[in-house]
Amino acid sequence: MQTVSARAALRYATEDSMVALYGVVFGGWLLVTVAGFAFNSDTLGMMFVAGVLAFLAGGLAVATGLVAIAYKVVVDSRTA
Repeated sequence: MQTVSARAALRYATEDSMVALYGVVFGGWLLVTVAGFAFNSDTLGMMFVAGVLAFLAGGLAVATGLVAIAYKVVVDSRTA
C-alpha cells in the first residue's frame, strides 16, 4: 500500500467533481432540515405535503451523493 501525502489528499478532496458531490449531499441535508419545520404540529394540508416531499427528496439526495462519493473513491483508487 502506497502512502499519500496530505497535499495530494486535499487536492483530490477539492477536485471539481468531488465538490459537486459535496454540494449534492449538502443540498439534500438542507432539504431534510427544512422539511423538519414543515412537520410542525401546527401545519396541515399543503405545507405537510410539501414537507413530506422535501424530506423524501432530501433523503434521496443525501443517499445518492454519499453513494456517488464512495463509488468515485473506489473507481479512482483502482485506476491509480
